[in-house]
Amino acid sequence: MTSVTTTDGISTTLGQYSGITASTIESLLQADSSYVAKTKAQTQITTIQSQQTAWGDVKSRLTNFLTDIQALESDDAFNTKVATTSDSSIATISGTSAADEGTYSLKVDQLATNTKVIGGQVSTDKDTALGISGTLTLKSSDSTSTDEDSSSTSVDISISDTDSLDDVVDKINEQTKTSGVKASLIDNHLVLTEQTAGAKTLSVSADSDSVLSSLGMSSDATTTTTGQSAKFELDGVSIERNTNSVSDAIDGVTINLSKVSSDAVTLSLTNDTSKAVSAVSTLVSQYNSLMSLINDDLDVGDPSSSDNTQGALVGDSELTRLQSQLSSLMTSAATNGTTLNASKLGISITDNDGTVGFDEDKFKEQLASDPEAVKNFFYQSTKSVTGTTTSESGYAASLGSLANNYLSDTSANKGVIAVKLAGYTSSISSLNDQIDKFTTALEAKKEHYVDIYTRLDTAMMKAETQLSYITSLTSSTSSSSSS
Repeated sequence: MTSVTTTDGISTTLGQYSGITASTIESLLQADSSYVAKTKAQTQITTIQSQQTAWGDVKSRLTNFLTDIQALESDDAFNTKVATTSDSSIATISGTSAADEGTYSLKVDQLATNTKVIGGQVSTDKDTALGISGTLTLKSSDSTSTDEDSSSTSVDISISDTDSLDDVVDKINEQTKTSGVKASLIDNHLVLTEQTAGAKTLSVSADSDSVLSSLGMSSDATTTTTGQSAKFELDGVSIERNTNSVSDAIDGVTINLSKVSSDAVTLSLTNDTSKAVSAVSTLVSQYNSLMSLINDDLDVGDPSSSDNTQGALVGDSELTRLQSQLSSLMTSAATNGTTLNASKLGISITDNDGTVGFDEDKFKEQLASDPEAVKNFFYQSTKSVTGTTTSESGYAASLGSLANNYLSDTSANKGVIAVKLAGYTSSISSLNDQIDKFTTALEAKKEHYVDIYTRLDTAMMKAETQLSYITSLTSSTSSSSSS
C-alpha cells in the first residue's frame, strides 16, 4: 500500500479501515484545551500589538507637539528683528533677541582699514628652497599708544635654508593667533596684513640682511600702508571703532559699514511678529491633530451595533488622563505671572468636538500692545549665576511638562509611554512563550493520536485479511464437500 504524507505530517492511508482521518485528528486537537488556550493567546497578542501601535502613534504625534511647544520657549519666536536700511550699499543693521526696536540715522565718514606691508617681488619660485637661514621678527603695535610695552606684540619666525617662500608664509600664519599678522603671496610678493583694523604699526626685521632681501622685505623694497579706524556718526554722536562691523554701540545691535557717505542712511529694527504667529498657529494645528488621534483611539463606537468597531485604546485610563489634561492646559484661563490667558491671545475651542482655533488678528493686537507680556505668557525662566535654568513657568512650560511626563525615556526617568510600551513588549514575549508550550503539547498529542489510530488501522487491516482468508478457506471446503 503506497503511503503519502500530507503537509500536516499525517499519512493519507490513515482511516482507510477505521475511518479516522487527518481531518478527524485536527478536529480532536482543536477541541483540546491547549488549542483553545493557544488561540486565545494569539488573539491577545493581536490586540496588544494593536494597542502598542496606537501608543506608538500617540508618541510620535506628541513628540511633534512638544517640538512646537519648545519653539514658543525660544526668544527667537518673539524677539527676532526685521532689519531695514535706506541704502544697503552704505550700511546694514541686524539685531539679536536682546535688541530693542528702533530707528537710527547713520553717516559714515571713514571706513576701517588694516595695516599692510607689501614686499618686493621675489625671483625664486615660491616652492623652491630659498637657501637662507635666520630669524624673521614681526612687531606690531597701536600707533596711538604712548606705552609701547603695553600694546606691542613681537613674534620671531625661525627660517631654515630648506624653506621655500610658501614655507615661510605657512610659518608666519602658524603664529597669527599670537602675532595678529596674516601672510599671503601675491605674484611672489610677500604681503603681511594686520588682522585688527585701525592705526597699527607693523615692522619687519631679521638677524641678517640676507633674510630680509631674500624675502623681498628689505626697507627699500617694501611698501607700507597704515590702517585707520572707522569713523561714523550715529544719531549725531561721533563714534570711532577699529572695525567696520560695530556691535558695541547699541545693545544687541550690529551695524556693518560698507561705504563712506556724505548723506545719512536710515537704519531700523522692528519686531518680527510673523515667527510668533506661525509658531502659535503650528502649535494649535498639531494639538488638533494629536487630539483627533486620541479621540479615535478612545472611541467606543456604537455598542448597540452588532458589527461595532471601537478604538484601539478604549478604556485606557492613561490616555484618557492625557486627553483631559491637554484639553485643560490648552485652553487655560490663567497663567502665573501674567494677566493674559489663552482666550485673550485668540486660542479657544471652536466646536463641540473640542477643536481649538487660533484668531491671528486677536493675537497680533496683543503682541503689538505688549510683546513682552505675550512672551512671558508663553514662557519665563529663572537662571542661576552659572546660567543653569532653575525654574520655568508659562503656557508653553506647562504643556511641555505634561508632554515630557509621557515622553521621557531615560534610565533615570521612564515616562508613561515608555512604561506602556515596555509592558506591551513584555506581555507579548510572555504570551509567545505560552504559545510555544501549547504548540509543543499539541504536537505531542497529534503524534499520540496518529500512533493510536495508525495501529488501529493496522489491526483492522490484519483482521480483514484474516477474515478474507477464513472466508476463502470456508468457501473452498464447502465446494469440496458438495462435489
